[in-house]
Amino acid sequence: MTTFEEMAFGPMGEAVKAAMPTSEADPIGVWAASLSLYSTAISSNVRLDNRRPVVVWTVLAGRSAIGRKGYALNTAAALLNKPLGGFLYTRKRAGIGNGPTLVDTLSKMELDSSGDGRTMIVEEEWASVLKDQKRCSKFSTYFRTAWDGKPLSHRTKTKGTQHVAQPLLGFHSHITPGEWAKYVSSSEALGGSYNRLLPVLVERSKMLPYNSRPQIPDTAELEDAFLWATDEEEPRVMHFSEEAGERYDEIRAIVEDRMAEMPELLASYMERAAEQVQRVAAVLATTEKTEVVSRDAVEAAWAFVSYSMNSTERLVKDAITGNNSSQADKSPEDMIRDVLKRYGGEAKSSDLLRPLWGKLNAQGIKDTVADMDDVEIDTVKTGKRGAPSIIYRLIDPEDQEHDKPALKVISFEAAKPKPKAAPAPVSANPFTNALLL
Repeated sequence: MTTFEEMAFGPMGEAVKAAMPTSEADPIGVWAASLSLYSTAISSNVRLDNRRPVVVWTVLAGRSAIGRKGYALNTAAALLNKPLGGFLYTRKRAGIGNGPTLVDTLSKMELDSSGDGRTMIVEEEWASVLKDQKRCSKFSTYFRTAWDGKPLSHRTKTKGTQHVAQPLLGFHSHITPGEWAKYVSSSEALGGSYNRLLPVLVERSKMLPYNSRPQIPDTAELEDAFLWATDEEEPRVMHFSEEAGERYDEIRAIVEDRMAEMPELLASYMERAAEQVQRVAAVLATTEKTEVVSRDAVEAAWAFVSYSMNSTERLVKDAITGNNSSQADKSPEDMIRDVLKRYGGEAKSSDLLRPLWGKLNAQGIKDTVADMDDVEIDTVKTGKRGAPSIIYRLIDPEDQEHDKPALKVISFEAAKPKPKAAPAPVSANPFTNALLL
């Protein structure tokens, strides 16, 4: 899986990075929530060049308490409070469990706001609402239509026909992996309801002292970007640069090749991955106050979407196999081998850490691998900047014996960047007193 550093882009990326020392949330969870909130806030004035909306719908999937899903949302809300003004207070809705209520909510928002129907649905207990949504035959159809930005209508006996000319719907939700397995149905997935969503697996990033307090960084650049994006006198139409368009075509081919190798059910969750890349990249470009989407924005968007694809694959497979309950009985060596096999024989240190969280930490993985004959450690420089990536790789012990030096473990010290000066101590409470949506 990719890392947050590969996804972070522009003023919003810098803001999330600056907030993380004082938040226990997963930075990818904060990033996902920020993308959803910000994309909805700018959606009334920003479109893709094919006239599609730029809204990005995200789901945080993590275990109760240790997933820190609420922390992630509250961190994102605190970061965006100033840039977005009153949007988060006036446009947030929750508990919409059927299709008629969805249309009614969007229609009222559009009428009450002189055509500006921006609505942000936030379901922090999505599983409880999913029960109702599954019982409504119209909800999934209306939900998909809203993501597509196409007109909606619903006829009732008491209110007549309600119309939504231009749905501007944002969506962000939280769920546990166990609830995903129980409530996210395969029939809805095959129908296309869930490929509009970008689920990401999240975990606690750290433990902070009880008496710590949050520190919100300066967001002046993001405030300027939001004002630029929502200037009603200049509608923003986002388009790729030539280089970005070429990279986007490559990504589309990668996505389709990957889907071709998957079972139909699993592939159905990823059918709109390419458009998701386009939307995320467009949103990121607006944070730099430009309508031209750069290749760097596309790369950052692809890092996020590919992480979501990997998260979805794991959620679906765990749901089918019963969440791999035998994992607890395996040795550390076997758990490491299983993860490496899942990644095709090699994985970055961060990719190993996530599935082994709670069982092995970084030092524990290093110590375990040091005594394994079939796993080696290597360092790979992936770009001109930044520290080398630490790679764990499955090998054939017999080949290693003949072709490699006896000492196979490369010192981690060589892969570490020079230590940075510790930040001044600041407090960072779990955002219980931070701005809530």
